[in-house]
Amino acid sequence: MSSAPLWRIAGPPALAVAVVLLATAGRHGLHGDELYFRMLPLAWWYDDQPPLTIWLTRLAASTSDAVWVQRIPAVVAAAAGSVLAALFPRLLGYGPGVQAVAAWAHAFTVYPLIHGHVFLTSTLDLLAWLLVILLVVAAILRRPHALAWAGVVAGLACWNKLLVLVLVAALGVGLLVADRALLRSRDAAAGAVALVGLGGPQVLAQALHGWPMSAVSGGLVEVQGSANRWLVVPVLLALVGPPFALVWTRGLAWRGRRQSGVPVLAVAALVLVAWNLAVPAQPYYAVALVLAALALGWGPQRDAGTRLWRRVRTVLAANAAVSVVVALPVLPPGTAVFDALAAINPVLRDQTGWPDYVRQVATAAAADAGERTVLTSSYALAGAVAFYGPAVGLTRVASGHNALWSLGPPGTERVLLAGPVAISHAHLFARCEPAGELRPGGSDPFGLGGSPMARCDDPVGGWAAVWPLFRRLG
Repeated sequence: MSSAPLWRIAGPPALAVAVVLLATAGRHGLHGDELYFRMLPLAWWYDDQPPLTIWLTRLAASTSDAVWVQRIPAVVAAAAGSVLAALFPRLLGYGPGVQAVAAWAHAFTVYPLIHGHVFLTSTLDLLAWLLVILLVVAAILRRPHALAWAGVVAGLACWNKLLVLVLVAALGVGLLVADRALLRSRDAAAGAVALVGLGGPQVLAQALHGWPMSAVSGGLVEVQGSANRWLVVPVLLALVGPPFALVWTRGLAWRGRRQSGVPVLAVAALVLVAWNLAVPAQPYYAVALVLAALALGWGPQRDAGTRLWRRVRTVLAANAAVSVVVALPVLPPGTAVFDALAAINPVLRDQTGWPDYVRQVATAAAADAGERTVLTSSYALAGAVAFYGPAVGLTRVASGHNALWSLGPPGTERVLLAGPVAISHAHLFARCEPAGELRPGGSDPFGLGGSPMARCDDPVGGWAAVWPLFRRLG
């Protein structure tokens, strides 16, 4: 193993990606999910997700409303991810050159850049997956205590996103097939206890409340599941980088210290892809494991003296240039090129256009005398109204979408319904009149263009009677 300090090897790419992310952090506005997180009160669980990302969002928001401040946790996570990438070849005994290539490749690849730019639950989830996989690799390399620490990390990660349990299951199947003795060890048992003890409260909360997250995932599958099944493999190639495909396939083939036997990560990848095809809520669930395989694959590339390795600096630079354009807001919205990039990376689209939509909502709400609460179908539009609304006279907003329903009904009996689901409840009011629809400008975040609006008064029977009907998980 190299004796060179890790900070000298992974420090430059970590610093470089942090600088790039901070420089572009405020070029567009907040993402719809980021706007939503700002609205939620501090709680130990929510209907649609665990609380860690929301806690950190609220901490950043209490410091400043600046977009770049809210995204500091994402920048830190992205920089840390490049350091973890360097540790994979370091564990295998490769020197500073291979470690540095792994760190630079990870730092400036599409998926880590996207989730280093916006602070979503997937941001911390990527970091957690990388660390769990790294610890499992260490355990296979005769560091068995690492398996206990993998359970600790996975348990803590449950407070951010329960998807880490799918990774644990996939790695468990891989070890069952390839290294059953390690799976039967005391360290594996300790890791399982840590996972249950630390992550159990979030799973229990979901169980006690009827598994509301399953309704959220089910909504995604219903809307886009068929398309996502076809996108799983292409998305893996695009988000990790087509030039690196031969690298991560070598990483998946890694067998530990033995030259024979079944590769653990390859088995885990097959399990993850199969699960992703069966439950196609999002096509990118296996990306983190592929990124870990990418970090593992650079050493074998060097050993084989491949053409890719001989030209590695050129390939890294080219992939980084394309990744920055695809992942980050370097181009202005409203252009044909931006629209094409947003079709590949909707995160770009979902950060822009919110102030224009909020101005349209304000105009519709102010068309007659008296204060109205904006009642939205979408948590993202609710978050946008809460953030941008005060500047245009909107001070009240409510939504029945996901965790916002628990915040309670509007504080007024005069509302502006915004969105098709909200409009479907217009019959619950004594009076309603159409108020136009949202018109997309340079961008259409969350595909809300065309959403109808209506001014409605006096919920029949009061909010206590009708508010339960507004609850929507999805």
